[in-house]
Amino acid sequence: MKWSLLLLSIATAAIAQITMNNEQIKRIGIKLDTVHLIKSEAMGPFIGLFEYSDKGSKNYTLSSEATVVELMKQTGDRVKKGEAICKIASSELLASRYELIDIRNRLKLAQEYAKKDAGLYKDGVISQRESQKSTLEVMSLQAKVGEIQNRFIFSGADMAPKDGMIFTIRAHQDGILAHAPIKTGEKIDPFVPYLKIANASAFSAYIKIPPKMIGSVHKGADVMDKTGAQVGKVSAVSSSVDMMNNSATAVATITKANEDYRAGTSSEFFIASSKMENWMLLPRVSVTKYKGQDICFVKTATGFEPKTVAIQKIYKEHIAVKAEGFAPHDQVVTEGIINLKGILSGMGFE
Repeated sequence: MKWSLLLLSIATAAIAQITMNNEQIKRIGIKLDTVHLIKSEAMGPFIGLFEYSDKGSKNYTLSSEATVVELMKQTGDRVKKGEAICKIASSELLASRYELIDIRNRLKLAQEYAKKDAGLYKDGVISQRESQKSTLEVMSLQAKVGEIQNRFIFSGADMAPKDGMIFTIRAHQDGILAHAPIKTGEKIDPFVPYLKIANASAFSAYIKIPPKMIGSVHKGADVMDKTGAQVGKVSAVSSSVDMMNNSATAVATITKANEDYRAGTSSEFFIASSKMENWMLLPRVSVTKYKGQDICFVKTATGFEPKTVAIQKIYKEHIAVKAEGFAPHDQVVTEGIINLKGILSGMGFE
């Protein structure tokens, strides 16, 4: 059914308001997007790689080769303390288990002898040196027990094997598996971390910076995502350049992690410089020319306000303009702009 949209507003020297109801907005195919407040002179965009921070993380290693025989959890899974992650076959852990049993038995006997020698020394039967010798033997065996127990702690393995030399690996803390075996049959190399449980809230981005710009990046600077929202701060800046990719690295501590952020993935970031002013970040398609001026159409309670903008910087998908006259969460037109320009020019539409 044809309908006629009457001239709702006439453009004057000061661009006029456009009054339009929701039904009319829908019929002429208008779509909206939200503006974002950013800081001016933000450098970028730079590419940053997400990784879980070592702060609060725990790595698991073995001192000899082992083989993965079963997987219960995979990289990216959340784990709770005591939860089984995988099972491994390890001759080293089996030997350590037998060694631990033997030394614990020897320690028990040594403690009994030391107790007796202490009594004999008190009664004057043996010398202090002989009594101390028994005490030193106990201390030596206790240190050895602790060293063997640490092998199990560092590997994450239960001390009691199942089915021969099969050991269950368990989480020693709550967190996210930042690194874990991929498949059964996988070899675990000596002294190379095969598991990493990370603190889910300790997230960092390793941002690549061109050498000519690294002098402008400072510790404590605000870090923004591609929408202009602040997501963290620079916590460290490398003093050298990686010759492989001809870039330096700035480490950003992420304080407002997006649910889409994943370790091993990358994203675009902007880094604030020292002298800042407020800009609004608009979708690039929302800015158009009208009578020689750069304008956008801002949604109002009764329709749309054509607003002249002062462009500060043009990005791939956005345009930064001076923030004066905008409010946080304003919405601007991204589709249907040509129809609104027609209304300003006094055109009618069927």
